[in-house]
Amino acid sequence: MKLTKKIVALLLVLCFVMGLAACGAQENEPEEPKTDAPTVNEPAPDESESATEENESAPEEVETPADQKPVILAVSFGTSYNETRDITIGAIEEALQAAYPEYEVRRAFTAQTVIDILEEREGLEIDNVTEAMSRLVMDGVKEVVIQPTHVMPGAEYDDVMAEIAVYADQFERFKVGAPLLTEDADYDALIASLAEETAEYNVEGTALVFMGHGTHHDANSTYATLQEKLVDAGYTNYFVGTVEAAPSLDDVLALVKDSGAKKVVLLPLMIVAGDHATNDMAGDEEDSWKTAFLNAGFEVECVLKGLGQYAGVQELIVAHAAAAIASPDPVAATEIKAGTYEINVESSSSMFKIVKCVLTVENGTMNAVITMSGDGYNQLFVGTGEEAAAASETDYIQAVLDSDGAVTFAVPVEELNVEMDCAAWSVNKEKWYDRTLIFLSDAIPADALIVE
Repeated sequence: MKLTKKIVALLLVLCFVMGLAACGAQENEPEEPKTDAPTVNEPAPDESESATEENESAPEEVETPADQKPVILAVSFGTSYNETRDITIGAIEEALQAAYPEYEVRRAFTAQTVIDILEEREGLEIDNVTEAMSRLVMDGVKEVVIQPTHVMPGAEYDDVMAEIAVYADQFERFKVGAPLLTEDADYDALIASLAEETAEYNVEGTALVFMGHGTHHDANSTYATLQEKLVDAGYTNYFVGTVEAAPSLDDVLALVKDSGAKKVVLLPLMIVAGDHATNDMAGDEEDSWKTAFLNAGFEVECVLKGLGQYAGVQELIVAHAAAAIASPDPVAATEIKAGTYEINVESSSSMFKIVKCVLTVENGTMNAVITMSGDGYNQLFVGTGEEAAAASETDYIQAVLDSDGAVTFAVPVEELNVEMDCAAWSVNKEKWYDRTLIFLSDAIPADALIVE
């Protein structure tokens, strides 16, 4: 009887395997397999009858890569253009993996439309941010680094920050890297990369025009800043515009006309050379940038090369991940002895300059008195400008002048080494400005830290 059962079981397994092979022969393999799906080691066949009957329990003992490695989650907007996805987003992910082989690099897209298109068209499954974070938790990952590939900290980046914040306390270590253009040094690095990648086009009589996406977010100022820095660096024939904001196509067209250029080279200022680059920039439609410059009498060449293909851009994103990995862990009030300490503070804006910060730790809470470099702000709010506008005036932190007449604010601090949103009310502009502060632990004496 046992022999009969074994024969039947083997025949059933053989039929199942042949059926899978037949199905696989009828379907096209997805061009880009899912990169963030955990791999499971198949258990070795067991000769015993009981092992065959109870085989379903085996996966409980299987160890996955997530159990062994921390994870870098590369978060991108995404693209449905297969030919550019691998050489841009894929190249960035490969650079991260090469730099940190001890980490598992996973992928998430923020554009649900792109995700849906790829799944419907190709059967390619890619997690959105919430799905990716949930998967990390379910896999038991203890250390996570979120590394955006977005060009700037705009609306998409804000959405990512909001989504991941829900999961932050479910990991032992949780770090977030900066988008491409965040600090002043990032602009210099990008300009150096742009110059290297476009050297063959940078000749007399040629204007190099970079098309960015544009946003109604405050971060749209990134494009104007990049333009200014390009000019300051001597690249006066390099121009920056956007599809959906300012500088517009008309703005850039006017500048190029004034430059005296005869030829225009169009390039995307986006991580991928996807729909906007293919159609809005290089398309033959009446409203494309290519058509506009042709109609204006310029010779036009289009280069469909996303920023993700640039070695310098890949290196810059890896550097942001490295900075996040090396950044200090959060420090709570319970980890510091009671006392008063002069500490350092990082501000997201040079217009909101803090010249001194005194931190007081008492009864398991932290409060900081920050001294400003000027008197341009007279109220603070812990949160965003939008939240401040909707809040009661009693929730605002009022400015107090110290003995030297300097403006100070008393700010509650939940954790050190963690970004904190705050809104500052401009006296002159009479509006709230969003700022980000990081109260740092680096100046606190080692003997003041409580080590368990």
